[in-house]
Amino acid sequence: MPKDLHTHRYRIPPGHEVRLKYVDPNDTSGFAGKDDDELKESKKLNEKLGQLQEMLYAEHEQKVLVVLQAVLQAMDTGGKDGVINRVFQGLNPQGVGVAHFKEPTPRELDPGFLWREHKQVPGKGELTIFNRSHYEGVLIERVHNLVPVRLGP
Repeated sequence: MPKDLHTHRYRIPPGHEVRLKYVDPNDTSGFAGKDDDELKESKKLNEKLGQLQEMLYAEHEQKVLVVLQAVLQAMDTGGKDGVINRVFQGLNPQGVGVAHFKEPTPRELDPGFLWREHKQVPGKGELTIFNRSHYEGVLIERVHNLVPVRLGP
C-alpha cells in the first residue's frame, strides 16, 4: 500500500484506543465544495476506494471492518443504507459483505453473547460493513432481556 495511507490522520494504529470525544463530527476533511463539487469528488474517491479494494484483495493480508454507528443508533430511516449505497457503490460486491444485526434468533443466542457478530467479521482481503453497531447488542439485547444473564464463561 502507498506510504501516505499509513500516516493518514484517520488511521488508528493497532493497540490505540478511539476517543470519539476528540473527533469533530462536523469535520469535512477540508472539503469546502457544494452540490456538483461533491458529486465529482465522490466519484474520484469512489474510484480510489475501488483501487484500494483491489489491493486489499490481491495482498490477502489485511481485513477491513466498517462500523456504521449513527447518533443514538439511528433507526431504520437513519440513512445508513444510503451511506452504504453511496460510499461503496464502486466496489466489487464479491469482496464486500454487509452485516445487519436484528433481534437475535434462538439459534444465534445458543452459542453465547455476541457470537453472531464474530461470525460476520471479514476474512483476509475482504471488507465488511456492520450496518448498526455490534455494540448496540450489548445494550439493547440486555435491556430487553433478549439474551440470558450468564455468570462465568
